[in-house]
Amino acid sequence: MMLYWLAAVIAGLILPGFLPFLLPWWVCALLLAVGFVLGAVLARFERKDWAKRLVLLMLVFSAAVSWSNWYGHKLVDNLLPDALVGKDILVQGQIWNQPEVNQRRVRFLLAPTASADLPRLIQLSWYRSPAWAGALEPGDRLELVVRLKPPRSFINPEGFDYRLWQLRRGVGATGYVRDRGQNQLLAQAQAGQNEGVRNKLRGWLRAQQPVNLAVLQALLLGDRTLISDTQWQLFRATGTTHLMAISGLHIGLAAAWGYLLGLVLGRVLVLWLPVPAVVFAMALGAAAAWGYAALAGFALPTQRALAMLLMFYVARLSGLRIGGAQVLMLAAAAVLLLDPLSIYDPGFWLSFVAVAALVLAFSGLVSASSRGRLQVLWRPQWVAFIALLVPLGLFFDQWSLVSPLANIIAIALVSVWVVPALFTAALLGYVWLPAAGVFLWLADTGLSVLGWWLNGLQRLATATGFPAVWDTRLTPAGALLLALACALLLLPASLRLRPQAFVLLIALWLLPRPQPALLQVSVMDVGQGLAVVIYAGDKTLVYDTGPWFGDSFNAGADIVAPYVLASGREKIDALVVSHSHSDHAGGAPGLLEALPVDRFYAGEALEYLREADEQRLVSCHLAKPWQWQDYRFRFIPGVAGSEGNNASCVLVIEWRGVRLLLPGDIERARERTLARQLAPVDFLLVPHHGSKSSSSAALLSSIRPDLAVVSSGYRNRHGHPHQQVVERYRGVGSRVYNTAQHGAVQILFDGERAPQIITWRQRTRRYWRD
Repeated sequence: MMLYWLAAVIAGLILPGFLPFLLPWWVCALLLAVGFVLGAVLARFERKDWAKRLVLLMLVFSAAVSWSNWYGHKLVDNLLPDALVGKDILVQGQIWNQPEVNQRRVRFLLAPTASADLPRLIQLSWYRSPAWAGALEPGDRLELVVRLKPPRSFINPEGFDYRLWQLRRGVGATGYVRDRGQNQLLAQAQAGQNEGVRNKLRGWLRAQQPVNLAVLQALLLGDRTLISDTQWQLFRATGTTHLMAISGLHIGLAAAWGYLLGLVLGRVLVLWLPVPAVVFAMALGAAAAWGYAALAGFALPTQRALAMLLMFYVARLSGLRIGGAQVLMLAAAAVLLLDPLSIYDPGFWLSFVAVAALVLAFSGLVSASSRGRLQVLWRPQWVAFIALLVPLGLFFDQWSLVSPLANIIAIALVSVWVVPALFTAALLGYVWLPAAGVFLWLADTGLSVLGWWLNGLQRLATATGFPAVWDTRLTPAGALLLALACALLLLPASLRLRPQAFVLLIALWLLPRPQPALLQVSVMDVGQGLAVVIYAGDKTLVYDTGPWFGDSFNAGADIVAPYVLASGREKIDALVVSHSHSDHAGGAPGLLEALPVDRFYAGEALEYLREADEQRLVSCHLAKPWQWQDYRFRFIPGVAGSEGNNASCVLVIEWRGVRLLLPGDIERARERTLARQLAPVDFLLVPHHGSKSSSSAALLSSIRPDLAVVSSGYRNRHGHPHQQVVERYRGVGSRVYNTAQHGAVQILFDGERAPQIITWRQRTRRYWRD
């Protein structure tokens, strides 16, 4: 019966996270009231156990829904009020985290003081900051003039929900510091105030200058900000990214060391205290795990691991007989109580699926024989590899085929060598610095060995032609077949279900592949910029790549490439970068690194390209028309010597009577020339994001687009699209869509019926999105 109770709690906690709006408080109260009334009626007239249980389950479910709904209200109530958006605000506050400092800006979280209108935390970027801003520390108090807006996500078919991530960590506004004379440092943090132990350990680590500082900081503090893109690529290729998150493995190690120490201490103290040694062992194990989780900032993976460990200890001390499935569901319920929206974390599913599989596979199946002891080395890696095929395929569209082999050595190195040495170094850092340095060197050396092993595997895979990573695209039917096959493979061999699993895998291989779209245009939501993906049968054309937002995020690699890969396409047949402005070309280097490109066109020279890409770049003003089956493509050349907006590539696509026009950022001077060369079009990418300098009456009266899509940023500083421009389009009968309001806009043409239009912000509405 306990499993049913836990299932009702988990279902109730999850439900509001999939609703487009939050429930009013009276709806939650009504659910509880109905449950009580129904229970009273059944108790009076039925008096059957099943009826009472059903009512109790309904009450538990309603209570869980109410809690999750209340959590959602607290989350969105922390957003910046509309009245303060875009205004200069004088705010006093305290720096909450370690500021990130680079040549462009200083970025940090600020906790406002004495303000009922501002969110609990705001994220600020300070460009062209004074020299003293680069030395800011957590706990420093500032007075700043800032301009803020609520965090907002780009809503695309694939991608990261930035707004949800910010809200879950308490950030209700993002913005930047204005260059005003009022900006000043009010007070520096007092000694010991700067994030306590975390900040001291971070400073000590950086002062020691180990070779593998980024990974050591990730393992000790859960701070992965220093890990480079190259390192992440290596970890993803070898399936070892889980080692960089303080999760079950690391919490378990901390608990094991604490348990062993407590067991020794308990056996000594038992001479004076009538308390079993195992009680001391579990107490110190729990304390060590809790301390490690605190160092990691109680991140979600640590919450899961800590909850499971504490559930296990409580069950054992209380003498309750609780199976692995119940412990797993108790831990899931505990994590969801703390954060019902953790279901949107891939780590939630990866962690619980892996643990569930290990519980299933090792429930009495590994004997104490020598063969059983050898199984402990390779069997967990194989079990985890099989179990995680579905979640990895759904969340990341790829599998690391060398993961089992990589992890046999990597997990042993980290658990037996690196983490114990790092723990010891951190503890000795408070009492004996020379010894702490020795143990830190040992941990650093262990990570160097790990790097040698992972790089060696990757080089071996490259040399032999074996794919270290296999890109995949699971359809819903494919995911279901694979999940059933994996479940059968993980069940005990004595059940003789392995042949059925292989039949399911063959069926998965024979599943018909999704038919390519006849003609699909996707204007991606990239903020104040432009990126368009066009599927013409089995060919892919990308027009512009969106902006570069920073070293860790650019639209080409992080918005366009995931969408193309998720559609089951492995390359870009033609890439067009209309002109060199960063909001159109900023993502080009990232996209070129993420996907192979056959043809590469641009309206003018581009910066930051690799030499090989520069050499094969073709000017779209000189390019000849081409054809893919019955899809025809041609550029309309610009005026010689044009630069910037008017150098944009103007691309016309024609297919079965459908005509598309993509003009980049052209302005009125060039529009006048085009108006005499163009016939009416079915689809127009609105020039220059709807600026007043474009979309002239002469152009619109000539092409009279049926559909017009603006790509612009939400509340952008340019005021795009201008209202007069929007009215001009409506005046010629155009239906106007704007990525700032609608998210990604997809138009599907089949050549016979009216085009199908999908707006992703409306299609995937959730209560925390605007």
